[in-house]
Amino acid sequence: MGSFPKARHKYAFAMVEAARTMPADKAEKLDHIKQLRFDVQLKAVRKRINRRIT
Repeated sequence: MGSFPKARHKYAFAMVEAARTMPADKAEKLDHIKQLRFDVQLKAVRKRINRRIT
């Protein structure tokens, strides 16, 4: 899973992999998936803030 260049791809593929064995709402509560989602959201916020400043 580490070969994907973008964090959102890592998150998406982790969700797909976990959703094969459990419901998606339970998969989102797994620690490694929470961290991937947080990284994606943080990057989006930083991008939005930088766009407003410049």
